[in-house]
Amino acid sequence: MRKYFSKFALYVLILSLVWAQPAQAGYIDPNTGGMLFQILAVIFSVLSGIILIFSGRIKMIVFRVIRLLNGAKEKQQSNEEENNG
Repeated sequence: MRKYFSKFALYVLILSLVWAQPAQAGYIDPNTGGMLFQILAVIFSVLSGIILIFSGRIKMIVFRVIRLLNGAKEKQQSNEEENNG
């Protein structure tokens, strides 16, 4: 599933870069800043809420990856010691 999502995201990125048009210099509505602030505030709130709710699982995944990496290093070092000794 992740494989298909990453391919889809890559295609969307490529298409958006290919069909991108240069920005038009012109009038910007004065309320645009307020609207952008509201949108960014909601996005920040949602992301921080997700991190807060899933912080235990995020920590567990990070420590599991670290433990796997340390285990791989230890195995490599023990293999090198056996080959040298």
